[in-house]
Amino acid sequence: MRFISRPLIWFTNVLLPGKGLRQGPFIYEQQILALADTAAREQVIRRDEHRLIHSVIEFGTTIAREVMVPRVDMVTISETATTGEAIELAMDKGYSRIPVHGSESGEITGTLFTKDLIRSVRDGQDYLPVSALVRPAKYIPETKRVAELLAEMQAEKTHMAIVVDEYGTVAGLVTLEDLVEEVVGEIVDEYDKDEQPAIEAVSETTWRVDARLPIDEVFEETGLKLPHGEWDTVGGLLINAFGRIPRKGESTLVDEYRLTAEAVLGRRGLAWR
Repeated sequence: MRFISRPLIWFTNVLLPGKGLRQGPFIYEQQILALADTAAREQVIRRDEHRLIHSVIEFGTTIAREVMVPRVDMVTISETATTGEAIELAMDKGYSRIPVHGSESGEITGTLFTKDLIRSVRDGQDYLPVSALVRPAKYIPETKRVAELLAEMQAEKTHMAIVVDEYGTVAGLVTLEDLVEEVVGEIVDEYDKDEQPAIEAVSETTWRVDARLPIDEVFEETGLKLPHGEWDTVGGLLINAFGRIPRKGESTLVDEYRLTAEAVLGRRGLAWR
């Protein structure tokens, strides 16, 4: 459901000269994007306004897999942990919700709310197992459109959803904040820790890029036309090029680009270029 872009197109069609919504003329998404690009080049609109228009239009076609936190990056806690241990983790990470996994299966069994932990600790029950406080998790397919998901999560007053692949295996998670950031950009408060930028220009011809970034986002920020395929991210591209997880310092040529695994942690790269 393109609940943001469609009203924009409808309103534009009303204003266009002609016979209105019944007989046209009509304007479509690609035309709006082209008009926005022209307006930005001629400095009729600001860069942030240009980016917002693109974000609004593209939001309608984005799916959960493209915005989720991958399973390997998820912070979870075992259902056998105590509430005291859980509150320590929540305070350390600054999260209001933490997915709970089974002690043996490792599958996500529910969601833990920090406010429930605080009540438990306040009442002197920091010895209770997390399983006593776990709430049901919301599960969504990785192909779900984020526009539909945003409306759904708002209606259900849900702030976190667990993303599963076609086999029912947990692929990652997405939060309400993640969805809003897709339109308005990253939301940072005064308590967020400074991290290394996801994209950093090293020289005129070299970029340091977080492997988790989508190919399309790298293009928007740098103009680098990395090849598309069955992968969504820079890391996926590099793994496909090597046929395996690359080792630190390894390089390979992909089209006209040389990609180097500058740092690798576990099964994922932190800074590839």
